[in-house]
Amino acid sequence: MKTEFKDILDTPLKEGGFTIASKIHSMGGKAERIAQHAKKKQEEDGEFAKFHASNIEDWMQEIVAMAQEALDFQMEKDAR
Repeated sequence: MKTEFKDILDTPLKEGGFTIASKIHSMGGKAERIAQHAKKKQEEDGEFAKFHASNIEDWMQEIVAMAQEALDFQMEKDAR
């Protein structure tokens, strides 16, 4: 995730905004860690594992992108 937790703390979010932003950030971070693990397994294991892990990596990267988009929206909305 391009947004660091410090960025969330430094942004003047409206009531409830911090809770939403922190949960989105947590979700994106978890998906990012799963994607990194899947990528590592692709490099270590055989061809079937590479195919399976590449699917997981792609799915998690999609979740990371959605979480980042939602986080950007929340932070921009509340910063106004």
